[in-house]
Amino acid sequence: MKKNIKIFLLVILTAFISVILTLYIVDNSDTHSNYKVHEIDSIILSEKRELIVKLPSDYKHSLDKDYSVIYVFGGNTLTYSIAYDTELLSRTNHLENVIIVGIPNLNQKTRQRDLTPPFMKQDLDEPDSPLGKANKYLDFVQNEVIDLIEKTYRTTKTRIAVGHSREGLMVLNSLIYKTDLFQGHIALSPALWRENNLFIDNFEKSISKSDTIKSYLFLSMGDKEVKKMKSSFNSIVEFLNTDIISKKVKWNSVYTKGATHSNNALLSAPIGIETVLKNN
Repeated sequence: MKKNIKIFLLVILTAFISVILTLYIVDNSDTHSNYKVHEIDSIILSEKRELIVKLPSDYKHSLDKDYSVIYVFGGNTLTYSIAYDTELLSRTNHLENVIIVGIPNLNQKTRQRDLTPPFMKQDLDEPDSPLGKANKYLDFVQNEVIDLIEKTYRTTKTRIAVGHSREGLMVLNSLIYKTDLFQGHIALSPALWRENNLFIDNFEKSISKSDTIKSYLFLSMGDKEVKKMKSSFNSIVEFLNTDIISKKVKWNSVYTKGATHSNNALLSAPIGIETVLKNN
């Protein structure tokens, strides 16, 4: 009987410790209600846009501290995932505390318009598709989004841009259009294949003509993604790996084992953020 009681108490104690550890590791405060929402009546885009902001857990208490900012382009899922991952990494002392700013798209049309470079078609299925307006969108990011964030919150001058798929394409476009706007560029499964690798051609010409680039570039691709995605990814990695370019650009790339296009960003974003911050 006593033996059974001891076993029962041991099970209860083990369960209790497990719960305490879980509560410590998992940020239960990281619910959507704890995200701040800002609305911008954009003069540049002539429309209202929302920003989603997640402050680090120590922001209210560390009043003399400034924070690096990670700007996440596109869907809210990636914003929430990165906010959770960075909070967990900072709790375990693998990462400094950071501010997360999500910049959602209004809809698919604005996504195509805003994230496509100005020398590429917005929609490949439309023969008369207009060209992209990513450069105008980056003007909005610089003059309205970043301006608001840096006036409202305690920030350092370290800004990191993160994007997946077409948003990843836009992150790379920002590297050639506004080279110094971000100190880190993280392109996850970038859609480089479009229009027969047209972006890669322009990227290579621009980088080849430029001086040393101060920003750190991180790229990732899932090893289960389709052939055209991996082929274009390999092309840009091969270019970055040439002797001349590798002296101009600080960069790293990874193939995420077992990852598809839908989950590569969620799996590799924390690796990219940790890599970029350690090199800034």
